[in-house]
Amino acid sequence: MSQAAENHAAPPLASYALTESAQAQFRKELGRLTGAGAMRFCEVGGGMRPVIPLARIGELGLEYVVLDELSTALERLPAGYEQYAASILDSAAISELVSEKGAFDVVVSRWAAEHIPDGRKFHENVYKMLRPGGTAIHFFPTLYALPFVLNRALPPAFSSALLFRAWPDRKAKFRPYYSWCRGPSQRQIERFESVGFSVERYTGFFGHGYFARIKPLRVAGKQLSSRLCEHPSPTLTSFALVVLTRPA
Repeated sequence: MSQAAENHAAPPLASYALTESAQAQFRKELGRLTGAGAMRFCEVGGGMRPVIPLARIGELGLEYVVLDELSTALERLPAGYEQYAASILDSAAISELVSEKGAFDVVVSRWAAEHIPDGRKFHENVYKMLRPGGTAIHFFPTLYALPFVLNRALPPAFSSALLFRAWPDRKAKFRPYYSWCRGPSQRQIERFESVGFSVERYTGFFGHGYFARIKPLRVAGKQLSSRLCEHPSPTLTSFALVVLTRPA
């Protein structure tokens, strides 16, 4: 898909904001769903750091399953999380999960979609996991933000070195694909709809922290992000938050 094809006019449901507000918006979506009575959650790729802490899961009485294909990631989970070891791309395993556990009210992912090589299969299997009327929430980095273009294009050893230098607290880096990881273009919305989803909200975020240690680039980046919020383009987002519903 060419960059020009991705840059269709943004649909009415699209919105834009600075990245500084992204996690607050993500938490707000989760709070909205739990407040509306959602009880059964599955988090895809949450083995490294689950979205909802155990204390909150217990407080709300949630059924919460963490799905990850990496046993090493699941081994790091605090005791108390329910685990399921499988690839989100393994349709047979996903069918078995739904058969064992039942369909979910919510499927959520954060920092996971960009590492899935087949975006269509990923979202098709998420759709299978949801009950009719269920909701999927995904937060992910997007092309064509410069850091993520470089992350995909550079040799893995070099891109890893750059990442760990910018973010020394990071413990691991996984191969990025960015399949279906785009800002809220009409083309991307049509992709989700082709799976069967209704797109409820789609927010693109401008700005990232990869150049935060270099003051001139940090200042220029903030100015550019503010400008892009005033004159947004889905092609130039750095991150996106999408809320999808499986029709009842």
